[in-house]
Amino acid sequence: MGLLILTLIILWGWAEVTAFIIIGGEIGGLLTFIGVFLTAVVGLWLLRSQAANVMANLRHQVTRGEAPLAAVAESLSLLIGGILMLIPGYVTDGLGLLLFVPGLRTIVGLAIMSRLLKNARFRSFAGTGNAGFRNAGQDAGGNTSHSPQWSRQQRDDDTIIEGEAEEKADDPAQKLK
Repeated sequence: MGLLILTLIILWGWAEVTAFIIIGGEIGGLLTFIGVFLTAVVGLWLLRSQAANVMANLRHQVTRGEAPLAAVAESLSLLIGGILMLIPGYVTDGLGLLLFVPGLRTIVGLAIMSRLLKNARFRSFAGTGNAGFRNAGQDAGGNTSHSPQWSRQQRDDDTIIEGEAEEKADDPAQKLK
C-alpha cells in the first residue's frame, strides 16, 4: 500500500510539473504563476456559492424528514474539490473543478462515502463519536428528563484507555485555596 501511495505521489508531481512546463511555454512563466493564484480564488468563490445551495438543499431534505444522503455526498465532494482547488497546480485544479459539476459531484461523493463506510477504521471512528450520548432532553424511550442520559456502548474488544483524572471542585471558594 505504501508503494502505491508513493507511486501516485510521484506521478502526480510529474503531471503537475509537466502541466506547468506546457502552460508556461504557451503563456509565459509569470502568467502561469498568476494563474495558480487565480484558480485558488475561483475555487474559493465556487465553494462558497455552491456550498450555500447544497446546505439549503440539506436543510430542505431534513425538514421534510428525508435522509439527506445526496446532499451529504455533494457536500463531501465540494469539500474535496475546494481543497484540490487550493493546492497549487493545474492538474489538481482541474480535478477540483470537476468535483463542482452538479451531477458528477453527487456520483463521486456517493462513491467516496461508500468507500469510507467499507473502511473498518472509519466505521469505528464514526460509530463511537457520540454513540454513548443520547439527546439531552430525552431518555431511550423518548421520555423527557432534565439530565442527559448516558448509555453503555458495547465493544467487540477489551480496549483499555489509560489516562489520568482530576476531581474539580464546584464551589468557587474552594478553587481559590
